[in-house]
Amino acid sequence: MSSKKVKEYAPDFKFKVVMELLRQENTQTEISQKYGIPTCTLRAWLNLFIENGDSVFTGRKQDKIFKDEIKAKEKEIDELHKTVGELTVVNNWMKKKSRQAGLPIPKEYD
Repeated sequence: MSSKKVKEYAPDFKFKVVMELLRQENTQTEISQKYGIPTCTLRAWLNLFIENGDSVFTGRKQDKIFKDEIKAKEKEIDELHKTVGELTVVNNWMKKKSRQAGLPIPKEYD
């Protein structure tokens, strides 16, 4: 029993084929035969391209939004690291002072 391996295509190759479809210089069947790709796959690529075509013009704007979100998250993480550091210093100081005062420190806090 052999299993068929699904062939994967690079995005730039898919784009090239879709552009060829859009130029309509050859029929879908001819393009299918030329590249050895089923016509249903070609139609799926074309539909995906048409459905997501608007992202071509909003891509840079979306990238900037994502970069801004990443910067904000990185700043938040830095602030949280600073807070954890400060709390660690305070906690260690409290444990030291408690020991000096002879107070017992529970094992879960030591």
